[in-house]
Amino acid sequence: MDEGAPPTPVVLESSLSSSIMDLGQTEGYHHNFGTPYGREGREGNLDEGNIRVGNGGGVGVGEDEEDKLDKECEGMGRKRRAEIWQDAEMDALVRAFREVHMKLTSAAGNGKKVKQIFKSANDKWQEVRMLLLASGVDRQPKEIERKWSNLSTAFKQIADWNNNKKMGRPSYWDLDETLKKEKTKAKELPATFRVQLFEAMAEFMGDRQGPRSRSPAQAASPGFLPVFCLPRPSPAPGVVEVPLPLEKLGIHGNRLDAANQKRRRVVILAPGRFNPPTYMHLRMFELGRDALVAEGYHVLGGYMSPFNDLCHKKGLAPAEQRIRMCELAVADSPFIMVDPWEAKQNSYQRTLTVLARIDMLVNFNNFAPDEKVKVMLLCGTDVLESIATPGVWLSDQVRTLLHEYGIVCINRDDKDARRLVFEHEILYNNRRQILVVDGVIENNISTAAIRRNLSRGLSVKYLIPDSVIDHINMNHVYS
Repeated sequence: MDEGAPPTPVVLESSLSSSIMDLGQTEGYHHNFGTPYGREGREGNLDEGNIRVGNGGGVGVGEDEEDKLDKECEGMGRKRRAEIWQDAEMDALVRAFREVHMKLTSAAGNGKKVKQIFKSANDKWQEVRMLLLASGVDRQPKEIERKWSNLSTAFKQIADWNNNKKMGRPSYWDLDETLKKEKTKAKELPATFRVQLFEAMAEFMGDRQGPRSRSPAQAASPGFLPVFCLPRPSPAPGVVEVPLPLEKLGIHGNRLDAANQKRRRVVILAPGRFNPPTYMHLRMFELGRDALVAEGYHVLGGYMSPFNDLCHKKGLAPAEQRIRMCELAVADSPFIMVDPWEAKQNSYQRTLTVLARIDMLVNFNNFAPDEKVKVMLLCGTDVLESIATPGVWLSDQVRTLLHEYGIVCINRDDKDARRLVFEHEILYNNRRQILVVDGVIENNISTAAIRRNLSRGLSVKYLIPDSVIDHINMNHVYS
């Protein structure tokens, strides 16, 4: 990463002044995740610190003071979790590790040194973690490493047992419980192991006898799919599968053309309540895009990601209503879309998870075949303020978000984003990944004031799109 002096601030034709706080671009496109996590949980009883509501426990893009999270929401979910993996989590781990394994194999086949792909073993597990996050599995790198070590050990024990040619020796899958307990006690075989998981690992690890080391009855086991048939990790337990809208990434000149050949492609994500979506929210996307273009990026598209309903707030419209209002608000935008995934989940989702999911899906669909599309968080100054507030964001989440993605922050007159960055250690140490944008035309539309006007039958025209007003009135959203 370039350690040189920050670029000179520029002034855009649209009266937008954009100053960059050392925004850096990542080296290459191999997901080299090099920043170690500042905190790991205790083995066997990990402290996950699951306190994010919508965006790490902070406030969404452009939300006013009234919409800040209360203490009940800020601390919700902070608990220790035993290191017990669900079947779907282990399936996702195998698929994620296979992708990393194939990258290493491909590099070795091309005569490259493995260290060119991952600078350290920690980097490798960081990448596996990011792949897991994209499928909704939030596990720490040390947890992942331990679990994979256990799985691979059990896999090798079963493969060695099945490939032993002793006369009359049954396969692992046909062992009676007495013999299996005996071998487990002697640490020669695992007590349990799903045949589907074994087959998935055998697809890329091999079992010295081909990928079918199981009995004929189990060969017809329902639900088995080889890893190579799956384009991406399956969702974690409880995660609702929702497709990511992609239609605007390839229209209105958003896809790469000859004029933008040398520009780095980027997608921006703005999580928030959007209660309701206002012209201020839409302007933030325009300001962010203009600033990124001025810094040499090509913006493929942007996403609104409404929070779900689990952090109840007085006056919060149901998620389905907010999704629909956002869709109406962006209908005329050539590049802004609505990702309903976060709003439809049955549990709180951290910003890091939402970013990782969009990163994986956009790059899986090959919108920039010659490089990895960068994904960045779009937010207001209140999000940086929440990061600087103790107990709201987890330090390791902040480091990962900044190192792997970066932030485009729209500055507000009542708050100084640059001061917040300067005074906060993690933000300052990662300032190269924070782009602060100043909007000359002040736009501080309050969603609380809009809801108050609506509840009193007063006009909100020219504050929110007419289509959103019509939807609110027809469905009595805030009455």
